[in-house]
Amino acid sequence: MNDVSLEKADARLQHLFEQADAEALIGYLLIDLSIDRRTQNTVLPIHRRGGSRSLFQNTPEQGFSAIAPHLVPLNGLRDAELATLIEQDREMAAFSWLWVDEGAKNDLFPHLQKQLDMRLPDGGLALLRYYDPRVFTRLMQLLDEDQRQTLFGPIRYWSIRVMNERQVFRSAGETQEATS
Repeated sequence: MNDVSLEKADARLQHLFEQADAEALIGYLLIDLSIDRRTQNTVLPIHRRGGSRSLFQNTPEQGFSAIAPHLVPLNGLRDAELATLIEQDREMAAFSWLWVDEGAKNDLFPHLQKQLDMRLPDGGLALLRYYDPRVFTRLMQLLDEDQRQTLFGPIRYWSIRVMNERQVFRSAGETQEATS
């Protein structure tokens, strides 16, 4: 990662990058493209060059790729793209910063895709919008420890910014101190 790009990140996110680097973790951005047109304008060109994957790929929602959640490996971003995404992260709640162990990088996409469907009490399925940071914050208050572990799967750190507050969640379910 380019230090110039990271200078635009809030202090807590900068610290997470340092921590993930020290732990040799692989970083990703999970971006909800339905939140703001600016995310679409940034991510869809990345997607066209093969730099992101729509979680709706090969699902009944596949036709909605332009407003789908996209998973973007941080190591595939150009410096200018990362800088733009960091700026957008400060302006809107559409981003989840995820880190996994090297050995789990191939498990992340299928795991996140599997979490899209939620079984309803009547047996039907509903789309679980966990990739929207505003929904994710609420989910962390509602889910029990086993459910949180299921949602996290291979993810070691999950960071979101909602209402100008950085929150960091660990795979064990505990919340680290948030920093504005």
